[in-house]
Amino acid sequence: MNIMRKTLISKCHWRALSGTKLLLAVAMLPISSFAAEISAIANTKSTFFLVQQAGQTPNVLLRGNRSITVGAIPGASQNPLYVIDGIIGSISSLNPNDIETIDILKDASSTAIYGVAGANGVIMITTKKAKAGKVQVDVNSYYGINGRAEYPKALMGDAWLNYINERYYTANNKYPASLTDAGVPASGVTALNNGQWVDWVDETLRDGSQQNHHISVRGGSEKTQAYMSLGYINEKGIYQGDQSKFYNIRGGVDVNFSKHFKAGLQTTANLRNADQTNSRLNKAFGVYPLGLAYNADGSVNALPLAGVSAVSPIANYANGVFINNTKSLYLAVNPYVEFTPIKNLSIRSNLGLTLSSARQGTFANERSYNILSEGRTAKEASYENNISYNYLWENIINYNWTLGNDHQFTVTGITSLEDRRSERSFIFGTGLEFDDYSFYNLSAATLSTTKATGYIQQNRMSFAGRINYNYKGKYLFQASNRWDGVSQLIDKWSSFPSVSAAWRISEEKFMDFSKAYISNLKLRAGYGVAGNPNIPAYTNSTLVASRSGEFPLTLGGSTALPLYSTNRALGNDDLTWERSYNFNLGLDVSLFNNRIDLTGEYFNTKSKGVLYPRNLPPTDGGFDAKNQYYIYANIAETKNAGFELTISSRNIDTKGGFKWNSSFTFTRATEELTKLDLGNSIATTALITNNLFVGSQLPQSVLFGYKKLGVWQLGEETEAAKYGAKPGDIKLATVPKIDAAGVSDNGVHPYSAADRMILGHNTPNFSMGLQNTFNYKNFDLTVFMTMRYGQTVNAQLLGYWNQIAQPATYNYWTPNNPTNDFPRPTTGTSLSNTYISALSIVDGSYFKVKNITLGYSLPAKIASKAGFSRIRLYGTAYNSFVFAKSDLLKDIDPETAGSDSFPLYRQMVFGLNASF
Repeated sequence: MNIMRKTLISKCHWRALSGTKLLLAVAMLPISSFAAEISAIANTKSTFFLVQQAGQTPNVLLRGNRSITVGAIPGASQNPLYVIDGIIGSISSLNPNDIETIDILKDASSTAIYGVAGANGVIMITTKKAKAGKVQVDVNSYYGINGRAEYPKALMGDAWLNYINERYYTANNKYPASLTDAGVPASGVTALNNGQWVDWVDETLRDGSQQNHHISVRGGSEKTQAYMSLGYINEKGIYQGDQSKFYNIRGGVDVNFSKHFKAGLQTTANLRNADQTNSRLNKAFGVYPLGLAYNADGSVNALPLAGVSAVSPIANYANGVFINNTKSLYLAVNPYVEFTPIKNLSIRSNLGLTLSSARQGTFANERSYNILSEGRTAKEASYENNISYNYLWENIINYNWTLGNDHQFTVTGITSLEDRRSERSFIFGTGLEFDDYSFYNLSAATLSTTKATGYIQQNRMSFAGRINYNYKGKYLFQASNRWDGVSQLIDKWSSFPSVSAAWRISEEKFMDFSKAYISNLKLRAGYGVAGNPNIPAYTNSTLVASRSGEFPLTLGGSTALPLYSTNRALGNDDLTWERSYNFNLGLDVSLFNNRIDLTGEYFNTKSKGVLYPRNLPPTDGGFDAKNQYYIYANIAETKNAGFELTISSRNIDTKGGFKWNSSFTFTRATEELTKLDLGNSIATTALITNNLFVGSQLPQSVLFGYKKLGVWQLGEETEAAKYGAKPGDIKLATVPKIDAAGVSDNGVHPYSAADRMILGHNTPNFSMGLQNTFNYKNFDLTVFMTMRYGQTVNAQLLGYWNQIAQPATYNYWTPNNPTNDFPRPTTGTSLSNTYISALSIVDGSYFKVKNITLGYSLPAKIASKAGFSRIRLYGTAYNSFVFAKSDLLKDIDPETAGSDSFPLYRQMVFGLNASF
């Protein structure tokens, strides 16, 4: 594995950074931003990496989308595989302070050895280990503030009064005589006269916080080394009731019993206690900015305006009215034994045992937002238990030898057996008598509307072989094949070969002339096949389910008769693997005694037999009145191709102690649905609904709808009438219609659903990252910037035009304000109401200063007097500055794609790194 990793693998941006610098960056960052930093710096191509709720783990997508399963198949994921100390694990189980190094494998020639598990790329993590003869204690601690979320305020004051007057004028061709005529309720008029304005965005948001405290001890002798760490992470989000506490303990021991035998054990135990709240922030635009947010005693006023049914967006902030609590326990035990019977031959057996258990309980009483806004009166609660227990047993045999000093060979054989099981129980009830019951006494519910249990088991067995060849360090070759069998497919087994080669050109004699300025020049290429069985368990067969609850049939008796039917998902005998064929070509160049390192990558991935839930024709019957039966089938082909560039440089390195290092990354790639085979069972309207457009982006990326050109202006009355519009209405692009005689109307016709078109894609045309690190004596400064260009987003925050109090950032049309941003608001119906969806489609390109870190290390003499070998203090500003291409995204962070739920916030972190 070492030869493959060091010479043939296309590594990520961390190639340019030492492990120490990577750890320094990790230690300075909040836990929630750790995976996002991997995404942004490591040449990954993705849409967005959101870290908005406390304790949330960001998604990491290596080299973009390869499949159309995400969003269409429950549980489908394109997240990479995390290999932690050689064992498949979960990134959410780690404290970043336990990490020593990170390698990212993206092309199939390097990930093929991991088979189905590595189909979406592999992130290899090595944790800190003890070193013989040395005992070291590390302390890492930080505290941070989460706040200043990018989110537009709702209209208030004179701006709101002008707005409601304009709305009334548009519908009635005159201004209202009074606020009552404008539709403001009597209690609202009273609140306005009393100056009782409410900034609901400000009332909803708060400043959160986060802290991470970690201590580790490692050391040992030549025969025995041990490591132990304890960690605590506490995060409070920007909503009241959004918080997470994470307790982590990790330990390991390695024992060398003899020169032929060693063994070890790594254990991880985590406990998480998290509270969540539903986002009501967007409700700030649908309620009057008037009234009393709180009662005289300081409690939340659920109905801010008397006689108005609109519920306060912060109703759930009242004590005890809403609870959503999750407690989870994760335990991983990873023992290994390694036997070296003869020189150059090693046999290793790894066992990964994991147990995770989670309990989620919810409670809402009659004063909570949902129940109160829906006019219900019964309290409700739910209780869910999930338990998962898995094992992974892998055996690895390695043998390496050298022929004639120049020819180095390594042969590897692998067997892998995985068993994953999970159990679930769930109950939901209404009509509890007391709030104090919360979700702990559902037996007191007068009606249990949902009771369910479930069990899932999935198995995988794999065999793999690989050979590496190295000739004088100049010519390198690797070939492997892996055979995977999985339980959820009909055709369970498939093989996944790969081959790669590298030529270190700089070692050739004809390159001697360049030694002064070319330190390394290496060309490498690889081709590999990856497989994906991304469907739920048991969907390869037709199962039967009870329907008695849905269709009670008594035939005059007192109890319902048993009634069964097939599940909506029917079995498919032709179901097989989704396979991706990946080609990768790379060039590594080091210049001027390694002052500049450059890596270029071209990749091309073609996926065939892409899995998708395919609806059966209505003639096959229906599961119920609204839903057709469907089967999982291999129905599509996709293509993902692009180019990646990484440049790392030591710009300045003076004897006076000033250093300046830079790392730059660039990625340009395209994703395309190239083929679709659904037979005649899918109507065109269904294809449009599911965004299945052959020759365009993948369905989870493509945006289809009405294209806004602007707003019809005064003087364009005659032209606007041809489209059924008038000045102040939204102006749309149209699709020409051709009549039976073949004559086109050139798109001049009243707007209709036929004018929808492909508007763009939410993946960037290209993305860039630039990190600059400056060091002067004991000071260090790191600035990381990122840019994503060419993506189109469907920004929910641009979709609240014409609400009771729309966002104050909206520049809407009036005769005296001929803007093209937003149409004229109205209290009546208008053409713009019909085509409002066009307003939220916008160019999402942006440039962001992601983080700025300033650190100071105490001089060694001062630190040593206190008993420390190192003490470093630092501060980090995260999400520091944002510049959006579109003016419409004012006060909106484009990285969230204009989400209206959990805005991305800024963070200030202050921390300490110490060792002794």
